[in-house]
Amino acid sequence: MKILVNHFPYKQFLLITSLLFSTSIFADNANSDYEFSEEENWSEDTTSNSDFLEPINRQVYHFNDFIYLNIFDPITNVYVNYTPKAVRNSFKNFFVNLKYPIRLVSNVLQIKMKEAYYESLKFGMNSTLGIFGINTPSDNVSFLYEIPDEDLGQVLALWGIPEGPYILVPILGPSTLRDLSARVVGREINPIDVRSDNWNTVESKWTNLLNSAEILSINEEILPRYKSVQKASIDPYTALRSAYLQQRALEVSR
Repeated sequence: MKILVNHFPYKQFLLITSLLFSTSIFADNANSDYEFSEEENWSEDTTSNSDFLEPINRQVYHFNDFIYLNIFDPITNVYVNYTPKAVRNSFKNFFVNLKYPIRLVSNVLQIKMKEAYYESLKFGMNSTLGIFGINTPSDNVSFLYEIPDEDLGQVLALWGIPEGPYILVPILGPSTLRDLSARVVGREINPIDVRSDNWNTVESKWTNLLNSAEILSINEEILPRYKSVQKASIDPYTALRSAYLQQRALEVSR
């Protein structure tokens, strides 16, 4: 890891990503809901009634688009080109494993006790046999591999909390008032997250490295999908909104 920090290209993009994200209170789930399926047709939008903030959101969209394509995309390309795939997968697995408390609490609050139990088994297996989640031996166990991810936004939906207006958050992207609130609460209940106060004893350069690696890991998956939606859409803003809201509706209905 020390080699990565000292390697010239990494100094540039780790510094930029750390500055952009390490102080963000919502960064626990930055861009995590950009789960666009390229097989879906997002051109038909039926969600405009939930976007009365559209004039403001469109301004934020243009700001985000500039950041994504002119800063994040080049940085992510350097990350992908200079980092072996095995290392990138290890980072991704590690950060997914760290989100266990959110998934556990979300299952419990939805009275999904079997799923909560399975999540605990999965976390225990990946944290021990998988060495802190770097590897995922749980993938070889079908009933653990197939557990759907749960989050606090889904909990609030089950409790009857309306999603509220669609909000495009600077840097972090699509959300709703309900999901944005859930992100804030989620950060507070996740004691093993990289940004938790429990990491105060770790040198800042290492937590910044982990924070940056997390964002890069997320962007490696998200940015190609984002650009794909853009290219396939006459109005990328509408397509982005439709993709997010439809994806969240599917997740809530599971």
